[in-house]
Amino acid sequence: MLMVRLPRCLPLYPVLGILGACTNAFTAVPVCNSSIYCSGDLLHRVQLARIFPDSKTFVDLKLVYTENETLADYAKLIHDTDQNPTLDQMKKFVDAHFTEGNELEVWEPPDFDPDPPILDRIVDPKLRQFAKNVIGLWAKLGRKANPDILSNPGQYSFIYVPNGFIVPGGRFKELYYWDSYWMVRGLLLSNMTETARGMIENLFHLVNEIGYIPNGNRIYYMGRSQPPLLAAMVASYFAATGDLGWLEQHVGTVEKELNYWLNNKKVTVELDKKKYVLLRYLSDINFKGPRPESYFEDYTHARILTDEEKREDFYTEMKSAAESGWDFSSRWFVTAGDDILGNITDVHASRIIPVDLNAIFAGALQHAGDFRNRLKDRRMAQKWYSLAKYWRRAIQQVLWDPVDGVWYDYDSMANTRRRHFYPSCATPLWTDSVDKSEAPKYASLLVRYLLSSGALDFPGGIPASILNSGEQWDYPNAWPPTQSILIGGLDASGDTEAQHLAKEQAVLWICANYIGYNNWKKMFEKYSAVQPGHHGSGGEYTVQDGFGWTNGVVLELLDRYGKEVTIKEHFQISLPYVRQIL
Repeated sequence: MLMVRLPRCLPLYPVLGILGACTNAFTAVPVCNSSIYCSGDLLHRVQLARIFPDSKTFVDLKLVYTENETLADYAKLIHDTDQNPTLDQMKKFVDAHFTEGNELEVWEPPDFDPDPPILDRIVDPKLRQFAKNVIGLWAKLGRKANPDILSNPGQYSFIYVPNGFIVPGGRFKELYYWDSYWMVRGLLLSNMTETARGMIENLFHLVNEIGYIPNGNRIYYMGRSQPPLLAAMVASYFAATGDLGWLEQHVGTVEKELNYWLNNKKVTVELDKKKYVLLRYLSDINFKGPRPESYFEDYTHARILTDEEKREDFYTEMKSAAESGWDFSSRWFVTAGDDILGNITDVHASRIIPVDLNAIFAGALQHAGDFRNRLKDRRMAQKWYSLAKYWRRAIQQVLWDPVDGVWYDYDSMANTRRRHFYPSCATPLWTDSVDKSEAPKYASLLVRYLLSSGALDFPGGIPASILNSGEQWDYPNAWPPTQSILIGGLDASGDTEAQHLAKEQAVLWICANYIGYNNWKKMFEKYSAVQPGHHGSGGEYTVQDGFGWTNGVVLELLDRYGKEVTIKEHFQISLPYVRQIL
């Protein structure tokens, strides 16, 4: 049975009530009501017939006719075939009623700069050329929504956004929430502030139109979001431009998004007879059924469950795990014993309180206070600062393990920390969710934990875990955002050993990306931690290239370390090699 623990107002921390956080577990937010793209017999039959090998292909198609006309024609087909159309009849129906969406037009960012100042900060000519090639990919990944979506919104699964933006790449032809953070960072480093601003304003548009930022701007992604990095994007843009008028115009939208998380994702845990409020991922339970973009996969996995209620719980848990961005990982497996790895039907993301989500949220609360402070609104600034302070304390009390010296995810039903390595463990340092004076102490303990875990011993980057579950957010895959978080957290900590370790891992990642691009002229969505430069594996779809967040992360690392790092003409990437060139 899906656990939904309702939050309580805590008199000890009245700031939660002041900010309207003590409401029902769910407020009314839109979910998809399409009987074609999100639910219904037509979706069910098409996806199970495997007309398209990738479930996402169908729900990205455009309707040739209106939804009502399409459903009426489908009802006639079902009637005329005595409820049993053949595969060929279904294919002909789809061909007649659906077409390639063409919802996106190729768009060249107007501020594209092939030679931005970041290149001058990279001393090695080979790495400088590599960075120039990566920057050139922004122009190839630029897209803008077709105006026809505004005229005929019911014929698309695409949710209109007003500005041109950078797509991740491959099958991902829309914007994604947390991907956008690293793309915005990369664009700012590439001197493309106008494009970065447009991407952020697309997210503002979604908040103002829907009430939150969906996983991506497709209607089938509604009911779930992704890690709340909007405030961090705004902070990055403001730091680069100092545009106070823009900040004043949009700060209310940033706060609206924070309140969505406060109103819909809270959970209360009791530890040592004290109660703490934190966040967990939880998809809207009103959105029933499998994920439309992975319908066949979810439906097939659910068949082994014994009744419909358990299957619906499973579907909700899969959407909740997808909200994390880590879809999928042993992080979300909950089994009878710690020695049992589990599998996809053991996903119970809603009962797990994640380190990264709460650290990102604590950082967002602090940013909101900073924004109000810059706008001279001291009263509102203090409210956000007080809540940020509360969140940081709750993270330390619930998620910090003083014995192991690391932040762990927490199982709110079993009331225990989940003692497995994931690079998300460094997020409190990455988001400044630890007091500056205390950060070096925590970083020193974290370094000991990381070195003993064995997770930093791989030549191709830091794996998403050291557990080989077969899921793509586990060993042996190494993902760009987790490199950014762990390296950035160690580097920002103020601890000398942590900073040295961060540099080592940064050079490993830069070299792996460099090798991959030289060999295949591609930047991959994920990489192999054991074969430097090779793409990763596993998951529900083939490896994608492009790739938005990969480009942003490697530019971030080259900007930070490019003055210090050179590579030899021919090299075998390894920790000894990296230590030699450093």
